[in-house]
Amino acid sequence: MLFNSIPFLIFFSVVYLFYWAIPKEFRKVFLLIAGISFYAYFSLALTLHFLIVITINYLLYRKIQSKPTKFWIGLTVSLNLINLGFFKYVYFFSKVLADLTGYPFFAQVPNLIHIALPLAISFYTFQVIAAAVDTYRNPKLPTVKVEDYFLFVAFFPVLIAGPIMRMSDFFPNLDKLTPDKEKMYRASYLMMSGLVKKVLVADPMSLTISPVFNSPSDYDSFSLFIAGICYSIQVFSDFSGLTDMARSVALYLGFETPENFKAPFFSTSGRELWKRWHITLSFWLRDYIYFPLGGSKKGEIRTYLNLIIIMTLGGFWHGADYTFICWGFYWGVILASERFLEGKMGFNLTPQKNKFLIVLKALIVFVLFSISGLMFRSNNATNMLDHFQGIFTHFSHSLERMLVGGSNEWLIPATSLLGEGSSFRYLHIENLERIFYTSFAVLFFHHIQYVPEFWERVRKHDVWLVPVLGIITIFLLATLSQDGGEFIYYRF
Repeated sequence: MLFNSIPFLIFFSVVYLFYWAIPKEFRKVFLLIAGISFYAYFSLALTLHFLIVITINYLLYRKIQSKPTKFWIGLTVSLNLINLGFFKYVYFFSKVLADLTGYPFFAQVPNLIHIALPLAISFYTFQVIAAAVDTYRNPKLPTVKVEDYFLFVAFFPVLIAGPIMRMSDFFPNLDKLTPDKEKMYRASYLMMSGLVKKVLVADPMSLTISPVFNSPSDYDSFSLFIAGICYSIQVFSDFSGLTDMARSVALYLGFETPENFKAPFFSTSGRELWKRWHITLSFWLRDYIYFPLGGSKKGEIRTYLNLIIIMTLGGFWHGADYTFICWGFYWGVILASERFLEGKMGFNLTPQKNKFLIVLKALIVFVLFSISGLMFRSNNATNMLDHFQGIFTHFSHSLERMLVGGSNEWLIPATSLLGEGSSFRYLHIENLERIFYTSFAVLFFHHIQYVPEFWERVRKHDVWLVPVLGIITIFLLATLSQDGGEFIYYRF
């Protein structure tokens, strides 16, 4: 049930009306039922699995609180990783074994067993692990009641989108479940922002670049490179739009949730970028993997290795494919290199005052992000290699030059009879004008996030501004929306 779909509009309308109509003491239970119903819409069978996972984690949580030993925390983390690994990575590991051994059985695993990926398994796995580790580190925290714990995991606004919430983010909200006008206004702005990002920016960009990623061997160098720029625009608009809508729905229900993006493309270093992009995941990786590995306290070499490990694991969390591992390793190397050049060599890689250098460095970081996007978006490892190879070899007339001077040169003019141009030229990406208007949209949303105090000045006009912008948003969605797919992060 996608946030930009009619079924969700009907579902949330019913939930919203009943939620604020019933007595306050029943709202948590009602919200839990709504969360389970939301999950059941995806799959009744997997809803049973979901409830079993929550039950086991709650029992382990209580055990950790009463007896905070390494055995219980190790068992909790291990069981959750096994659950995640089975559903998400069995096919991947069978593919790895098939590639390494050449044994036919491993290649046939996907045909022998069918494994459906449970909804939001990556998000809720990290969430329950964080709850267990936080309890282990501080077992004197107040005990969470069973119904509150179930609601914490099954809270539908953030279930499929994040942000990855921790107990300290979620439970303070339970004492504030009363209507709040300011929250409603903020929720309305976030919902409009999310819809515009998704429907008017991300979806059109997806239609532009999908043919390139589906068949990179057919496109010229420029198209292959610019596809990375376009994907950066798409993935930001898609994922931050999804997060905006998730935070909006939570606010409509009275819940404050953490910010997950803060103008990431204005970053002047990779380190800053990952403090501004998917913020809750970055901090999760830092607090629950990087620090336990020793962080930066075990020497320079170990620090570089830790950075590469956590980013590679972060890539693997996103998807079970070589492409995601390459993406994570790529960013790990960049972060380790930045730390080496700044900490060991003494280079100042992050300009502070010179505006020209700040903009230039932000553009460099954006290009590095776009290059990584070519890995992240590639359908498989073969397409990824074809894509990168094509950037350096698929020049516009390279196919024609191969025929010039040979016995088959006559094919060049002959093929023009079949249509406009020569058949011995690579394809060129279409609808490039979209890059210009979508880029302006991304800059606008970045400015809102980067300089929030500037936009706070207009909040005094909320009473008339929200309905006016709402009407404009509906008009734009009705007239300019195109056929789009599901959210990129919906499948994670």
